[in-house]
Amino acid sequence: MEISHFIYVVFVVAILLFIGAFTVLVKRIALLKEQNEQQQKQLTSLEEQLLANQQELQEVRVGSIGMGDKIKALVSAVKQTVSQQEQLASQDPQSRLYQQAAKLVASGYSVEDLMHECDMPKAEAELIYNLHKQSS
Repeated sequence: MEISHFIYVVFVVAILLFIGAFTVLVKRIALLKEQNEQQQKQLTSLEEQLLANQQELQEVRVGSIGMGDKIKALVSAVKQTVSQQEQLASQDPQSRLYQQAAKLVASGYSVEDLMHECDMPKAEAELIYNLHKQSS
């Protein structure tokens, strides 16, 4: 009977080991399922962030295109201003002299000051003074 008793004890130990191993496996599976659920939630969150970032990037792209158009318009305006300045610089010197005299009158210069600053005769200085003194 000793051998059958020994086989019985071995069999009981084997069953207990199997039950223990099965319990460990069940707990491990439950833990893996929980980790899988957490990772699925993280994945969903990351996908939402990615979508939001893609939309933001698209908005930035659209904005940069608009800025490019504005920059082109500003460059065009600067070129036009430079062209106008060149035209003004090439104007008749006498015309520029009269413009300067008009500015001086607006600043409060007298007829004598105009004669001296712009090197013009008294009649001309008086005419410019009277024309621009009335409009200012």
